Amino acid sequence: MTSSASHSFTGTTRILLAEDNPDITRFVTFYLKNMRHAEVHPCKDGGEAMATLAQGPFDIAVLDGNMPVADGLAVLRWIRAQPALVSLPVIFLTANHDRSFEKECMAAGAQLVMTKPFNPGLLVRQIRSLLATRRPG
Repeated sequence: MTSSASHSFTGTTRILLAEDNPDITRFVTFYLKNMRHAEVHPCKDGGEAMATLAQGPFDIAVLDGNMPVADGLAVLRWIRAQPALVSLPVIFLTANHDRSFEKECMAAGAQLVMTKPFNPGLLVRQIRSLLATRRPG
């Protein structure tokens, strides 16, 4: 497995999207593909997300909080346990509006938690901002 930093030379932003709702997957993918040089890799559950991330490299992961096989927190904890992925930025998209869930996600290593419904333009801006802080120039 290679780190996401080694992938940045291609100029393509590889985004893992783990979301079990097909309508939300289509909606988010539509907006993310409008980012310049974005490549979106949708996964329908947490198990598929972990398997896909293991094939890497990725620049950022967008995780649903509640998915089959492994929920978003389980995937995030797995990510943070992988040496090649430990610094991968993670954004949560969740229907859980409980402040304690947001705190748990942040404590586990998420950079941002957005509740559904969410503004897709804001999601794109947040991804760009997170990626800008990781890449020189």
